[in-house]
Amino acid sequence: MDYSITAKELLEKLGGEKNIQSLTHCMTRLRFVLKNDSGIDDNVVGKIPGVIGVNRQGGQYQVIIGNNVVKCFKEINQIASFGEAAETAPKEKRNPVNVAIEFISGCMAQIFPAIIAGGLIKVLLIIFGPTLLGVMESIGDTYIILNALGDAPFYFLPVMIAYTASRKLNCNSFLAVTVAAMLIYPDLITLLGSDTPTYLFGVIPVTHASYSSSIIPAMLATILLKYVEIGVDKITPDWAKNFLKPLIIVFVTGIVTLVVLAPLGSIIGNGLQVIINTVYEFAPWLAMLIFAAAMPFIVMTGMHWAFTPTALMALTNPGFELMLLPAMLCSNTAQAGATFGVACKTKDKNMREMAIPAGISALLAGVTEPAMYGVTLKLKKPMVAACIASGIAGLIAGLVNLKAYAFATPCLTAIVQFVAPDGGRNIIFAVIIFAVSFILSFVLAFIMTDKGGNVQAAEGSADGNVQTTGKLQDGQHDNAATAAGNGEKNSVAAGKPLTVYNPLKGEVIPLADVDDAAFSSEVLGKGYAVKPSVGMVKAPFSGTVETIMDTSHALGLISDDGMVLLIHVGLDTVQLNGKHFTPKVKAGDRISIGDVLLEFDKEAIEAEGYQTVTPVVLTNVDDYSKMEIGEPGVKDFGEEMISLEK
Repeated sequence: MDYSITAKELLEKLGGEKNIQSLTHCMTRLRFVLKNDSGIDDNVVGKIPGVIGVNRQGGQYQVIIGNNVVKCFKEINQIASFGEAAETAPKEKRNPVNVAIEFISGCMAQIFPAIIAGGLIKVLLIIFGPTLLGVMESIGDTYIILNALGDAPFYFLPVMIAYTASRKLNCNSFLAVTVAAMLIYPDLITLLGSDTPTYLFGVIPVTHASYSSSIIPAMLATILLKYVEIGVDKITPDWAKNFLKPLIIVFVTGIVTLVVLAPLGSIIGNGLQVIINTVYEFAPWLAMLIFAAAMPFIVMTGMHWAFTPTALMALTNPGFELMLLPAMLCSNTAQAGATFGVACKTKDKNMREMAIPAGISALLAGVTEPAMYGVTLKLKKPMVAACIASGIAGLIAGLVNLKAYAFATPCLTAIVQFVAPDGGRNIIFAVIIFAVSFILSFVLAFIMTDKGGNVQAAEGSADGNVQTTGKLQDGQHDNAATAAGNGEKNSVAAGKPLTVYNPLKGEVIPLADVDDAAFSSEVLGKGYAVKPSVGMVKAPFSGTVETIMDTSHALGLISDDGMVLLIHVGLDTVQLNGKHFTPKVKAGDRISIGDVLLEFDKEAIEAEGYQTVTPVVLTNVDDYSKMEIGEPGVKDFGEEMISLEK
């Protein structure tokens, strides 16, 4: 195919270079942003040699090329004077609440490891310090050093928030950090902590407040900085940008932040805390019963991020948190118990294989998404069991005023976060609540879950002619799993010839059910799609990585026996520009069955509004006389999904 002809005709049919605002590409498509697409005839564009189809979505005019999209993209850029422009498609209007939650989650998620580490160090000091075991004295060198290590993530929270917010908003990170650092500068803390009124330039009053460990002031300051940066860039002459632009940005943003935004942020934060405390104090047992029972759905919608800033503020002052973390202890434990209940009751081998690791993840790490999406929500009754158990455990937590003293994802291994500085019975209450939630959810799920013969069979198939092709032999599957866990290569059996083994764990659906015409119409090839329960892609055969997109959302693989496979994680996820994707291989790498090729943050991608359903498409299907695809349903890594005959 001569893609120079395709490129010329595309430019002509799309209104010429003057009508094209920007052009990018993903694994299979050219993505045009057109100034005016009203006169474009999709049928005419679709008949251009080399074009497989067209799609209008999200403000983009998408031209489906297939595996040779890069060649066509290069040919267009040799003719026209634009490339991968920075401009992107116009975004659809979004709910302001969702935008705010997404922004908060984007700012908070990256700093959680530091917060968790600092919180658990503080807990260890409680255990080994003078409060409990007395191994260390509070005036000892070791205690003081470790205490500083534990306090640092909380004290410098505004600085970390400014950095993550600036990355989220795509503004200058170091200018944002400079403004946030001002809020916790020691001399300023002393000035704003005195009884004497403070005036800027002798006339502008400055509100006295403490901003160490604050969150909202730094977020507001960084939002302001983004727009100040844009405005200053427009008015600053080119010869002065290097020195005048950063000076004006820091000066304006710093002053407005100190005088207006920081006090406003403090008022908002304190107001939210007052509302939460008021609800809790009215009827703590009722508030916790409802909150804990609803927690799975709060997590699914991402609303738990809205409570995170106030939880961190509470851990700083008064030093404990009463709602979010105790409710998550109840909910996470209930999800684990319900999932284990399903594993013990079901006769479906695949469901059991999914439920056991999902339950372990919820129990030991507090990661409940595999349990919720793969087991409890899917089967419905176990989710009811988990909500009932979590609500009852929450009721008990409200009655005993359970408190968390450190920020960590509540689970069995992090239960020390409920150890009180003065000892006491708080940790005993936490253990009792943990046991109630786990045992009750296990028993209820075991009783309520149908044994079922086979979950996959119950879900059926969209095509009566589709045949089940089986699974890797036990030895091969075990070796593949081991190799994937250890990161080893070339250590597993090659598998059957002309066979594709499932690269993602989750629910398999027919390709026709994918909400994207390029895949559902099978113009790119035939295959199936997976709604992943785990953010990981493994090698479906032994072969070579032919292509991996710069944005890491899609891979092109070729097997040793010539199968060409496209794995496209999510729909329209090229817009994320690689965010939330971590490739483990590069183009040209050798792969063996079960090798980890790509990891992705499923929850973060979905929180940004994108589907994670992943098409797995054989693009050279015409090279084979027969193709069999496994039935839809819950599938594990390594299950035999496509078999071919020449």
